[in-house]
This record gives sequence, C-alpha cells and structure tokens, in this order.
Amino acid sequence: MRRAVNLARRAARRLKAMLPDRPPPAGTPLALVFEEDVLPRVENVLIGPSPTRPGAISQAVAQVILDEPETRALLGGRSGGVDVPPWAHGANGVLRSRVDLVRAPDVWHAPAYGALFNDQGQVFHKAIHEALYLTPTLGLLPGVTVEGEGSDAKAIFRPPEDVPTLDRATVFMAWGGLHNYGHFLIDCLPALATAIQAGATERFPAIAPPMLPWHRELLSLMLGPQSIPQVIEAPLVRIKDAIFATAMDHFLHAPNAPLDFVRDRVLSAAAVDPGAGAKKIYVSRLGSLKRILVNEAELEAALAARGFAIVKPEALSVREQVALFHQADVIVAPAGAALANVLFCRPGAKIIELQPSNFTGVWVRNIALLAGVDWRAFFAPSPLSETEVYLEGHHRPNAEFSWRLDLEAFLTFLDDSL
Repeated sequence: MRRAVNLARRAARRLKAMLPDRPPPAGTPLALVFEEDVLPRVENVLIGPSPTRPGAISQAVAQVILDEPETRALLGGRSGGVDVPPWAHGANGVLRSRVDLVRAPDVWHAPAYGALFNDQGQVFHKAIHEALYLTPTLGLLPGVTVEGEGSDAKAIFRPPEDVPTLDRATVFMAWGGLHNYGHFLIDCLPALATAIQAGATERFPAIAPPMLPWHRELLSLMLGPQSIPQVIEAPLVRIKDAIFATAMDHFLHAPNAPLDFVRDRVLSAAAVDPGAGAKKIYVSRLGSLKRILVNEAELEAALAARGFAIVKPEALSVREQVALFHQADVIVAPAGAALANVLFCRPGAKIIELQPSNFTGVWVRNIALLAGVDWRAFFAPSPLSETEVYLEGHHRPNAEFSWRLDLEAFLTFLDDSL
C-alpha cells in the first residue's frame, strides 16, 4: 500500500511538472497618491468613528514662514568658501512646514518601509516617500511584484496568507529613520510627537519595526523607558484604523514645532550639565566610505592645535551625544547625520558646517535656526571622484564620492568667525 501511494505521488508530481504554469491570482495595482488629493480635510480626524475609506486628514501644526529680510538678518555674510549658494545668506527665507494627521481605515502596513496602502491600491505618499530612494518601483514591498517593463511596468500587490491584524495603531517610522540617525530624530520622532500631543496614542498605540539600541535609547529619553512602541516583527500587517503624521516625510528639510517637544523631553531626561564637557569640538567622519574628505586628517590636526576636541559620535551613546552638543560653544563638522544633534545645542552656540558643493543642503541650517543656534557654512568644490550607485535601475548621484577642503582658506574663515 505504501509503495502504491508513493508511486501515485510521483506520478502526480510528474503530471504537474508537464502542465503549463498557472497564472498568478489577480492582484491590486499600486499607485502613489498625495494625501491632500484623495482625503477630505476635516477639523480633527480623531473625533468620531473611523472615517469612510480612504480616510481623512486634519492639520495638527500650522505652517510658518520666516521672510527673506528676517532670514538675511540672521545669516547674511556669515558663510564662505567657493560658490556659496544664495540660501546660505538667507535668500527666499525659511519654510517651517505644516504637519497633518492622517487617519486611514483598513490599510496594509509594511513596517520596514513605512508604507501604508489600501485595498484600492492607493499608496500614501508621505508615509512611503523616504523608502522610494530604495525601491522607486515599490517592488520590495511585501506581497508586491513588478510586472511589465519600462513605462508599462506596474507594481502588483497580492496579499500573503496569515497576515497579522491590528485594530488600531499609530505609525511613525519612515524608512530613512531605520537606517539614519538624522532621519529618525528629525522626521520620525516629530511624527510620533505630533500624534502624542494630539492625544492619538491613547487610543492608537504606537508601533515600529525591530529597532537598534540607539533607536530605543532616543525613544526612552523622549517617552520614558516604559513607553517604548510595540515592535512588529511581521513584514506586513493589516491595520483596521491607522494614524500617521506627515512629518514622516523629510521633515528635516523644513522642521517645525513638534521638534520643540522632542528637544525638551530629551534634554530633560538626559539631565545634561551645560557647564561641563568640551567647549570646542570637531565632529569627525574620518574612516567613512560614503563622502570621503581626503585631507580630513590634516584638518583634524589643525583644529586640535586650536583647542578643538576631535569626536566620533558613532562611538558614543545617544545620551553622550546629546551632552556633547549641548555643552559645546563651537562645533565644526562636515555635512552628515550626526548634525541632527544641533537640535540639542544651547541657544547662541555656533555651528560651522563644511559642505561639498555637490552635496549641499539646508536642513542643518533650518534646525539651527529653530533652536536659536548661530549657523555658518564653508563650501568646497566637489567631487574629486564619484562612485555611481544604482537602485532598481535608478541612478543615485552623490551617494559615494570624495572631496577636498582648501585648508588654508577654511582656517582663515574659521579664525575670522571666532
């Protein structure tokens, strides 16, 4: 009998192998949508029962604009180097973006990507935007395959089996925050802070993908050790009623009021003595393979001779980084994620940012202005060399390159600034 059963199974396998492959079950095409285009704006999304699909949106924090004259008065003439961009002197003012709360019923959530999308295939842009750097086709999302080629390619979602379901949840972790200290501190934590200040997390518990120790340390400082969000191990979950704040999307470019909550909570918990610590620091990137400053060792030697302590934030705990920046009077640093800690500087402290010309950005400037910090920058022509990086066939410029600082010109600029 057993032999007969085995022979039957083998025959069935051979027959199956001879049959043509069955087409995959029909799926849902995914498409990015901007929340404001598809969601009705209401006074407060938290009032009342879950909205009808696809959800609703309401303002949590109003937009603020510093006009150009005011910004020029703060920044004008303070930056130097080669090809200083007009914004470094205050051109066009400063935007502090509005933050909205979004409430969406019956959505799928991929925690490792920040993604939220519904059964109609609408992928909410503010939640997924940072992950588009990694997967512009959406093809890396769980349950998604990219079918077709070129302009005809489509991301098709087919729900996996046995996906966990949550009744309610607050989503705050953008993809960038999983991998980058600056994005976590300046995008994700303000998104969570917005939900907390609105009272959302009392009914919609915060969730997050598996985190690293430094994520947990920052969360513990902001929330207390007993309030860490629930960790979701599954690659995909179903949420019956979800909340998220639009600060998840590159909030560091135009930071606004929720950062005050983050700053105050973290500094209070860290209990930093502002009178201790080094007063002049250089934030080293020596050894980094992404944006190599080829004469950084010479720069460090010259700064050490001027009384600067050379520090490597990645070797410090979060609490030590907060203290380091809060205690410093003068900070010199190449552009990089560690400068998110400018948020914790004392008002009036001075930050001098070194920016290669192919990697300029306003985000440190905007955080400094929000915190009352004296921001200046020195710009250097770059790159000397560049490694081409492609993700899903899309070119990612400025990801890996080398550059050189005109040391003599910078040291003159530094001495004049001090």
